[in-house]
Amino acid sequence: MLENVNKELVPIKSHYFLFNAATAPMVQFLPTIGKQLGFSGTLVGTMYTVLPISGLIAKPLFGSLADKFKLHKTFFLIFQAILTIAFFSIYFIPEIDRSASITLICNKNIPFLKICPQKQFTHKALSAIMENIHSDLVCQLSCERAPHGYLELSGKNVSMNSKFKFSAQFDIFKDFITDNCVDVNVHEFMDVYGDAHMPICGDQLRTKCTATCHNSSAFNHLLLETKDSKADTRQSTYQFHLFLWAAIISWIGMAVVVSIADAICFDLLGYERRNDYGKQKMWGSIGFGIFGISAGWLVDLLSEGQYGKDYTCIFYIMLVAMIADIIIVAVTLKKKNPECSTDEPSLFRELSSVVTEGRVLVFAWWCIGAGMCTAVIWNFLFWYSEDLATNSHVAWIKTLQGLMTGVQCFLGELPFNFLSGSILKKLGHINVMSLVLLIYAIRFMAYSVVLNPWLFLILELLHGPSFGLCWPTMVSYGDKVTPSGTKATMQGFVGAIFEGIGVASGSFICGWMIDTFGGVILLRTFSVGALAWLSIFWLLELLLRKLKANPLYRGHNHLANYANPDDAILMTISQELQTY
Repeated sequence: MLENVNKELVPIKSHYFLFNAATAPMVQFLPTIGKQLGFSGTLVGTMYTVLPISGLIAKPLFGSLADKFKLHKTFFLIFQAILTIAFFSIYFIPEIDRSASITLICNKNIPFLKICPQKQFTHKALSAIMENIHSDLVCQLSCERAPHGYLELSGKNVSMNSKFKFSAQFDIFKDFITDNCVDVNVHEFMDVYGDAHMPICGDQLRTKCTATCHNSSAFNHLLLETKDSKADTRQSTYQFHLFLWAAIISWIGMAVVVSIADAICFDLLGYERRNDYGKQKMWGSIGFGIFGISAGWLVDLLSEGQYGKDYTCIFYIMLVAMIADIIIVAVTLKKKNPECSTDEPSLFRELSSVVTEGRVLVFAWWCIGAGMCTAVIWNFLFWYSEDLATNSHVAWIKTLQGLMTGVQCFLGELPFNFLSGSILKKLGHINVMSLVLLIYAIRFMAYSVVLNPWLFLILELLHGPSFGLCWPTMVSYGDKVTPSGTKATMQGFVGAIFEGIGVASGSFICGWMIDTFGGVILLRTFSVGALAWLSIFWLLELLLRKLKANPLYRGHNHLANYANPDDAILMTISQELQTY
């Protein structure tokens, strides 16, 4: 059996497997990592507006430089190292500290902090601080001048000042709940110089304070649900910029690595074996699915007993897999040097001839709508499932999210990637495009009415007839509506419209809506929006028919000549499944 293995192609197979194994856990959990760090949906949506655009700029820029100077392998290794460093640096970004309004009260010469919720503390927030172990915590307090009573530190009445600052130390084990609020007994105060003092106070002491607790995820989440809770503006801005630039650099690295890897793969295959591209890329799908599932289970396993999720394992999975990939590429991967074509037409002339066609503009309308729907799945489905799991007290949410990735990959995308050629022949491109938007509408509405997130595993089967058909349809229809000599330009135009406009704008809208209205309204809005987009698409198609557009360019199956699915349909896998 091993005698039949083409050893020349083993390195590129290994790269696809290891690269996807490394990036799959990072990409799928990056939005929820940002959420746990304290970033809002709007901020994360803004980030995912920028990421597709940065990738689209990087691909042609560095790809052309690699072609011009024949530095494919050098660029390949450099950008592998860059994305590894950028991704791993996210691990060191701390959570944003919260501050909230609390009350400092003295009862029988025992000071305590009364922390009251905006509405009601969640069970998860309370259980995280009501631990059965002794653990000291220090919070910084900035208090108003006390109208009654006093607080003495080292014999000095600090409550006489217009505003006084100090730190309060307490044992989490001694917390207790009264009514709807949490009362925290304070056993030691520290002044601004860090000197510890035993507190002395009068029973009439009652004053408003602003509390900030560093290095405590549990108390930060308690303060998040407290009245007048807010993030440290300077800290959140600084940390978000770190997160944003690390993500941008890693996305640029992935875009360049993916495009150069595919170029090297086709170069190794040669023209005669180009149909075997899918067989090489399939190893990336296997790596993505296996490590996507296992990473979710590991995160849950290592996070037991903690308030937040411990994502440490996925950073080290990424690091080890990428180092292995870099070594294999550096030692074993070889690239041929084909002759460059010198008679390629002008890019601007090609693009102008393509985008002025009415049928292409209608196609672009569909691409934007499909991209906006895809943004919901790629960037905010896990966010919504996490919110739903919190409200319904569902544990092992990361395991569920990993299994959702597995269903999307193995039971959704891969079968429909291979079946899409037959489906397109039977139904025609226009009908399949309509089906994609219709399935997205049904899928979003189903998410919004399901109360148990574990049922999402069943709904993920719809990933096949939605996204699984989406990219193959775009690739093959773009190929059919484009005149000879402009096909490469058309595929670039498709990617730019789908990701640069559709996914980018969809991500921004999703982030704003999930913050403003919540996940249910977001999903139902996109469900209705997909149907509205579909309706306009059909009206535009009817207008084209009325104008007697050439039926070949409307994708009628009886006039189209379809290539082997490996040529175009499996290009969906070259989008790294859910990487971009």
